[in-house]
Amino acid sequence: MTEKTDIVVTLDDVTFSWAAADIPLFEKVNLNFPNGSTACLIGPNGSGKTTMMELILGWRRAVSGSIRLEGRTISSIPSRERGRMMALVPQEERLPFSYSVLEYVLLGRAPYLPPLAAPGKPDRELALEALDRVGIVHLSHRAVPRLSGGEKRMVLITRALVQEPRILLLDEPANHLDPANRERVMDILDNLKSSGITLIISSHEPDMVTRLADWVILLHAGRKPVMGSSNAMIVPEKLSELYGVKVKIIEAEGRRIILWGK
Repeated sequence: MTEKTDIVVTLDDVTFSWAAADIPLFEKVNLNFPNGSTACLIGPNGSGKTTMMELILGWRRAVSGSIRLEGRTISSIPSRERGRMMALVPQEERLPFSYSVLEYVLLGRAPYLPPLAAPGKPDRELALEALDRVGIVHLSHRAVPRLSGGEKRMVLITRALVQEPRILLLDEPANHLDPANRERVMDILDNLKSSGITLIISSHEPDMVTRLADWVILLHAGRKPVMGSSNAMIVPEKLSELYGVKVKIIEAEGRRIILWGK
């Protein structure tokens, strides 16, 4: 693993709590995400993976502490500028209109356009290039509601790529995908990893974590997150403690395979 010296996302003594909660979800969390690296957030449901992403995006505010992007406090960065710095691939998104795939992907250009301006020819060309890169350019004129679950996930990824972010956050990108689409997502992320984009991924997919992650953050509600290299974090003892189930890890064809309940 090649360590990066530049830090693009910093959480400094960040505390976050839900209203009326007995204990904070996060308390005095300190994390650094190196430039160009891939970090995976893992932990049980309710451990705060999505919430941590929303804090980094500026969609939720910490009770105390600060979050910095490329050295600047997130509160000092206008939302349009944050939209050019970062993009999110959510697990799913409900659309109020029946966009075509191309129309939906072009929404990713919004941070670069003046208010109420329509995307121009360069934006359309960029969108078509991204659709081709992801392998779904043939779906350009298909209505998004008519797509399969796997196709919709690819469209969400494409819209994020059209934002040309330096930091890309993905919330369970392979969740509920069949093996073929899961492998397509893995290939896309492999290529993005090679391109130098900083990736922050939440995942329950052991294969994704062991294949992609430079860094792993173990999350458990009410406890301090623990960050370390993939080799240091993806070990039976730590995973068993995190999930409360016995874990065994075996090597097969150069890859680590996690067996649950063994």
